[in-house]
Amino acid sequence: MGKSKEKEILELFFNYPTKHWHFKAIKEIIPIADNKISKWLKRFQKEGLINRIKPRREMPYYIANHESAHYRNTKKLFAFTKLHESGFLDYLTSLEKAKTIILFGSLTRSDWYNESDIDLFIYGDIDHLNAGIYLSKLHREIQIFSGKNEEDLKRMGPALLRNILKGITLKGDIPIEVIKHATI
Repeated sequence: MGKSKEKEILELFFNYPTKHWHFKAIKEIIPIADNKISKWLKRFQKEGLINRIKPRREMPYYIANHESAHYRNTKKLFAFTKLHESGFLDYLTSLEKAKTIILFGSLTRSDWYNESDIDLFIYGDIDHLNAGIYLSKLHREIQIFSGKNEEDLKRMGPALLRNILKGITLKGDIPIEVIKHATI
């Protein structure tokens, strides 16, 4: 299923949240009719996802409204939809020997941008994990932090484990060992 031009425009503001987007630059990247671009930009403004800025004696530009809770929530849903549509979420939850899988980092905080990676914690056996095909589908690097026992968790350190605990559990329950070593 192809990506709609509307989603492509919105993705520009998600991938480059601080960039000043001039109409012409958007049109160069997504070559569609001016009235379509204009329609979607107006809709995104109305929804509070982007702001239109018109400096004195300069061309107007558009920028993500990244301070808005609605923007952050929409961006988070957008990321999860991409993970789901790529088949990556189903693949991860089908890994039989992975007891717990937690997605964490910028994707779950909705502060990701074009070069952000996908951070995953997997507790259990990952010998048969093959995330390679999803690199090209998602256009992002995938960082996997894994552990099979308490010693592996100790090596990760409490700071990383606390960050993992702030993530979203995709499969299983958070092992008590993770909580124990996150508080040390």
